[in-house]
Amino acid sequence: MDDLQLWLTTIKTWYSDENPNNIKPLIAIISATPISLFTVADPNTHSQNEEALAYWLDGCDKISRFYRQQQPELAFTYIQLPYAKLQALICDPQQSATTKRWSLKKLDHIIVTLLEFCQYQQLQHWQQQSDDLIDLHVIFMAAQQHLNLKY
Repeated sequence: MDDLQLWLTTIKTWYSDENPNNIKPLIAIISATPISLFTVADPNTHSQNEEALAYWLDGCDKISRFYRQQQPELAFTYIQLPYAKLQALICDPQQSATTKRWSLKKLDHIIVTLLEFCQYQQLQHWQQQSDDLIDLHVIFMAAQQHLNLKY
């Protein structure tokens, strides 16, 4: 069993425990994500990588939601992390078109989540963060030559 298979089994076990408030083990699992999840997948393990990415994204989202009220800066980083990782997958010329398409769709969802998060916060600096996110997302998508429209 390779690192990614072991990690996938571990995160599935956390989900099967059905204790959404037990966030510390999930943080440890997300922190121990193998780098192979974000590199070019063997065509034979492509579906495993997509499944692992989906669990990883959802895990980041759960951690972010957990910290949203008490530690908004930390919560924000758990939304930014998947956004950055997906950008890297999209930019990797060795990634498959399927992975890029999937990542682009998720990226659209995450940018909305980031913007909603900023709008929910009461402090002024979050509005500036929201404006910056929009500008940077537009620049990133333009650099992708509208791949999201081709898929």
